[in-house]
Amino acid sequence: MRIISKLFFVSNFVISKITRKQIWKKVRQKIGNIPQFSIDWDDLTDRFIEPIIWVVDHFSDSLGKIFVSLVWLLIMFVVGVAYWIGLSFYWNISAELTIALVIFGHWILLNVVFHYYMALITPPGLPPDAEKVPHIKARCKKCQSVKPERTHHCSICRTCILRMDHHCPWLNNCVGHFNHRYFFLFMAFVVLGMIFLFIFGAPVIVHELSISDASEPIGYPVFHNGSHLLPKQVEEVTPPRSRSLRRAVSVTVAILCAGILAALGALVGWHARLISRGETSIENLTNKDDREAKRLEGSIFVNPYDCGSYENWRIFLGLSEGRTWRCVFFPSIHPPKGDGISWYFKNDLTHVSYK
Repeated sequence: MRIISKLFFVSNFVISKITRKQIWKKVRQKIGNIPQFSIDWDDLTDRFIEPIIWVVDHFSDSLGKIFVSLVWLLIMFVVGVAYWIGLSFYWNISAELTIALVIFGHWILLNVVFHYYMALITPPGLPPDAEKVPHIKARCKKCQSVKPERTHHCSICRTCILRMDHHCPWLNNCVGHFNHRYFFLFMAFVVLGMIFLFIFGAPVIVHELSISDASEPIGYPVFHNGSHLLPKQVEEVTPPRSRSLRRAVSVTVAILCAGILAALGALVGWHARLISRGETSIENLTNKDDREAKRLEGSIFVNPYDCGSYENWRIFLGLSEGRTWRCVFFPSIHPPKGDGISWYFKNDLTHVSYK
């Protein structure tokens, strides 16, 4: 009887599966017989993206402030750990080496803080009033302002930005003509700082993970009164700091630095490539389509703003009017070349100084 019941159960299960498949097959056939039945994937995608866009448009300002606060907290956390764990480690090895590392580390820290702060407070650049540039006829369809070359509208800032690269939530600001250099150098010095921490932080982490926790003696202090061992009355002493916290903090900083180095390292490389080609992030997307179209036509696309890799870097870093590379390696508030409205082309490099 048990075998028969099991066979009955299995047969019912198989029949139910076949029935479900037949029902589903009929449903699909009926759907297929509906004339002009199709899924509008564009409409479906728009409906899915609309809530995300709504959240970004309505809460980007608040989220941007949170991201900015996180950046400052992260900087303070990493610097605090370097002082707490790293400074004492290297001081016990060599005072001279420690002083050299402190000087070099603070040079990186100064540049990181300076360029991030300047990228925060420096307006990216807004188009002037129409009366001041009557020769520019283009107008933005969204904000109705004049639209010079390389200007784009930011839906988050709700205004047009001169030579707009992108809107950065970590800055709570757009990256445009007047703060692009600060943004790029901030990322570059952060990457340099992460490499510095990895090189000189590795021995610290190895040291913290290799030594054992300092443990308290088992039992109580005693003294011998001549015939017996009696407990010794001592004031309660706070036990030494356990190394487990130092290990956890060290590993946490290492993981954070690895993630930051990977993310910003890729971003710095990407922006360096764009700067070498005289492009912004937005222009890279539009120029990609133009390059493909020219390739299909059998010709070569020429970027009118590309003055050659070397000149593009000099223009981007503002190395003109007698400025030297000191303005790159040390904080400098010099403005970029040009007003963000009119642009020089590769056949006119008289504005670039070689001093």
